[in-house]
Amino acid sequence: MAKLPSIPYVSWRDGRPRFNPNHMVRALGFKAMDLKHADGRWMTRGEALDWAEKRAAEVEAIREAAKAKKKRKVFVPKAPPAATPVASIYTVAHLVDDWLLSPLFPRPVARGLPQPPRGEGQKSYRTMQDYRQKMRTLEAHDHELYHSAVAALDQPILVGLHEDIWQKRGLPTANAVLRVLSAAISWGMRRGKVRKSINPAFRLGKPGSKPRLRFASRAELEALVAAADAIGRPEMGDMIILGVWTGQRQADRLALLHEAVLVDRGRRVFRQQKTGARVVIPESPELKARLAGSRVRRIRAGIVDRHVVMNEQSWRPFTANWYRHLWDDVRSAAVDGVPDAEATATRNEALRRAGERPENEPVWKLPPVPSLKGFRDQDLRDTAVTWMGLAGLTIPEICSITGHSEASAYQIMKHYLALHPDMASAGMKKLVAWYETDDRSEEMWK
Repeated sequence: MAKLPSIPYVSWRDGRPRFNPNHMVRALGFKAMDLKHADGRWMTRGEALDWAEKRAAEVEAIREAAKAKKKRKVFVPKAPPAATPVASIYTVAHLVDDWLLSPLFPRPVARGLPQPPRGEGQKSYRTMQDYRQKMRTLEAHDHELYHSAVAALDQPILVGLHEDIWQKRGLPTANAVLRVLSAAISWGMRRGKVRKSINPAFRLGKPGSKPRLRFASRAELEALVAAADAIGRPEMGDMIILGVWTGQRQADRLALLHEAVLVDRGRRVFRQQKTGARVVIPESPELKARLAGSRVRRIRAGIVDRHVVMNEQSWRPFTANWYRHLWDDVRSAAVDGVPDAEATATRNEALRRAGERPENEPVWKLPPVPSLKGFRDQDLRDTAVTWMGLAGLTIPEICSITGHSEASAYQIMKHYLALHPDMASAGMKKLVAWYETDDRSEEMWK
């Protein structure tokens, strides 16, 4: 077969010519096409060559015309447009960033690094993270409002925002987001960043979230501690006793150090991470016994560490996530019960020898306590306040032990103790005793 001639921009397929221009020629307006006559016949080699040469001349003519036009064009600089002032809009996002980067909060750190110590007068790092998360929720829920001007916010807008979050994310989330936003606006108003006479997020008439009414009975608490011991995690039992007999937060119990213990005076000293309050608590017999057992286990393992409670599988301080995982294990063991496999086998074997049918019910090391389902570590702190109230402690006495503010302790008393029948009975006994005395001291007020 004769070699096909090389023609610019023409390719051959089965002896048939096709015009295939490159991208620069296509930019001039030429398109690919089969080289045929009007009657459908394919062009011969010579005809294709003549056609291509004519097309190449057209391409060159267009290029030359473009060059000439470009040479004739004279650049005349335009006068710069008059500068127009750009209004500075202070948005909710700007306000939140300024607020969380103010000296009121510790500096943020990268994930995995230890949290910075809390400075004097500062909120805790954990509080800062909680506020930031609430504002991320606001941004995800209403991006336009979050990046709009703070000055445009008013009560009707924020009431609508609250109701919208309430419907889509729940009332607790709606209340929390508006509470944090209100704090940010108040901060901005005090520093002149927000020019408003009244905080529009204040007193929106939000319905309060239903309080969590949960505290442990003595039997439930004993079941939790027994479950921790039964599954081989006695340090979790220590944490439970610490929670009820000191009323301290989970984070403060995990961070408690031995150097803060006044053994000779029979008292323990705590420094709360959240509030920074220093609390001195007399050591109860139950707490003293648990921590004595902890010291024995630590001596046997040859461990020297300042933390009062440690993960005794790794002998390292607890992380919050791992502690929550173990809490779930202890609670599940208490709810489901801990069977004694050896005692169950012995009993069933004895029944078989006696010609009786073995029982399906196991022998329990710890019988199930279904009422503990859903019980949280945070409920230990409220249990402490509840027990103290039932024991007749006053609000100041409770606060001196747990570190609660008087308002916070009163709220717990209001929600928990008012529903407890023992409180009603004790109150009625006091009323009857007063009424049956000969004292008529109320008459002095007439």
